Amino acid sequence: MNELRGEAPSLVAVRDLRTMWRIAAALLITLGPLSILVIRAVMPYWTTDSPASIVSQSLAHQTTLDFMVWSGLFFTPVLLLSVAAIACVARRGSPVLATIGGGLGFIGWSMGATTVNMDYLVSQMGASGFDQSTIMHIGDALQNSTFAAVGGIIWLIGHILGMILTGIALGRAGIINWWVAGALMVSQPFHFIAAVIIPSRLLDVTLGWGLTTVASAFVSVAILRMANDQWDLGPAARIRSTR
Repeated sequence: MNELRGEAPSLVAVRDLRTMWRIAAALLITLGPLSILVIRAVMPYWTTDSPASIVSQSLAHQTTLDFMVWSGLFFTPVLLLSVAAIACVARRGSPVLATIGGGLGFIGWSMGATTVNMDYLVSQMGASGFDQSTIMHIGDALQNSTFAAVGGIIWLIGHILGMILTGIALGRAGIINWWVAGALMVSQPFHFIAAVIIPSRLLDVTLGWGLTTVASAFVSVAILRMANDQWDLGPAARIRSTR
């Protein structure tokens, strides 16, 4: 009888893309908060201004408002990817906190799509010739809805608490020094203070989103200095079917 032997499976080398993913994550982590920082620095009004003042200042600076609206096509996906990337960095050293913090941050920023985008509303209605009073009344009706309020609360809690937990996760994972992690943790509470409690654009672009951006840059540098084996497991060979 002839001995029947099965063919040994052949292994196919899989391309190692860890360097590409690592560099992409490093860029996204800083670009996300940097995009928000730019918007907060150039916006023609402040969050504590009255609705009438917000509409009036927006209409008086239509070019700036259009820039803010169009840039949203870039910074919105970049910010969401930034939250996912920074949580991914901390997951191996602090998986639970990284998951909770990243999840809260991602959900919180996702709620931005459910709340009323007054910049877009004012930009389009102003360009279409609607008067300030009409724009203000429509904006008030939309912003004072229950739906917008629920989305706004989720956004507020999600992005602030998520950033605090993510900072703790990064510190525990040893990705950055604790003083950098602490800066990241306090940056969004400072943003809330500057946007609501003590209205100050300067405070927001320095200790608010400015501090978030600087701390994120430290995370990016730490990622760029990592070896690929520190960043992630290498690819496994893929078995090619012989049939």
